[in-house]
Amino acid sequence: MSNKPGNGWTNGDIPSSMFPLTRNGKLSLYSHQRRWIGLNKGWTRIGKDATEMDARHSSSQAAAKIEETPEQEAESVKALISQLCEKFFNNGWATGTGGGVSIRVGGPSEGRPYRVFVAPSGIQKEDMVGDDVFELDMNQNVVQAPKTPNLRQSACTPLWYVVYKHRPTAKCVIHTHSIHAQMATLLDPTEESKSLKITHLEMLKGVGNHAYDDTLEIPIIDNRPSEDLLADQLESVIKCYPKCNAVLVRRHGLYVWGDSWEQAKTQGESFDYLFESALRMRQMGLDPGLVPKAGSYRDHINGDTTPSRPTKKIKTDSSDDGFRGKASAANQSDVDSNTVPMLPRNGKIFLLDIEGCTTSIAFVKETLFPYVTANIVSYLEEISDDELSAI
Repeated sequence: MSNKPGNGWTNGDIPSSMFPLTRNGKLSLYSHQRRWIGLNKGWTRIGKDATEMDARHSSSQAAAKIEETPEQEAESVKALISQLCEKFFNNGWATGTGGGVSIRVGGPSEGRPYRVFVAPSGIQKEDMVGDDVFELDMNQNVVQAPKTPNLRQSACTPLWYVVYKHRPTAKCVIHTHSIHAQMATLLDPTEESKSLKITHLEMLKGVGNHAYDDTLEIPIIDNRPSEDLLADQLESVIKCYPKCNAVLVRRHGLYVWGDSWEQAKTQGESFDYLFESALRMRQMGLDPGLVPKAGSYRDHINGDTTPSRPTKKIKTDSSDDGFRGKASAANQSDVDSNTVPMLPRNGKIFLLDIEGCTTSIAFVKETLFPYVTANIVSYLEEISDDELSAI
């Protein structure tokens, strides 16, 4: 009987082949062994030619590649995909067998063909193992089928290849069914918007190519009955939005990619944070796509400079002396101090209190009241009994 306190990977019970850097199959946690099954000895989102002080980071940087045989490399990538899928399930991104991951390694920079690995379709993502993962070539031919029988390639496979075709630096694509991503596509109740805009949030730095005060624009495509039918739309928006590294699918989820699996994961987490922020901002009556009117450093503003709550001034003739910002000091103050309120965009009927809300208080007292007093008797005499009963 074993005298170890328990079973598991911290006791060396998992074979060393699962972790390229091990000591007799046992991880030395928090000292020099990492928790993730890495393909390189380290990673940072700050690229080779960038500094930690840069406002934007467009590429990441990996430490030395872990030396492995082709067989060991395949085993590591497959195990990593399984580990990522479990993490995304725990995030709420891959429930009900949804979502998926693809990673490719090799390529011209390494003097060898690309090897593309994809998660299978219809499998419990939190229970995946490396034996469930497909290996393909760049023509979508199966190089090595999963050891687990009866599995099918991810329905996302055509979309992985669209990204790899038009983003040559992409090494990983992640598809999530995050509730935040799905609901963010419905912030426009007409469901006609082609993109979602977000600005002036710190986590913009995490999505790549953007600074805090830039305006992030994430394209939105419409959902289809099956995943493969999204490929043409995805290809079109990738061409139209050269800076984008993510695409939202309306009422569905998110596709996000990066120049490494670490960058794709980091950007996916940042996008999800921003989507949740956008949803909460809208609940507070704030538009996440508009530059704040005040309370933000403003020496250097990039992106959309539209005030968050614009006041629509009405052209008036200064010689007049009535309502709508004319000669009356009380009226002018009233107009200047009121901005357009943010109302529910899906509302069909709005019942508003005129006095002080849509119209100057002075105008109600000086114009509307005298008009009603002068005309109400003649109005009531002219309408029928039935019309009067309805009133």
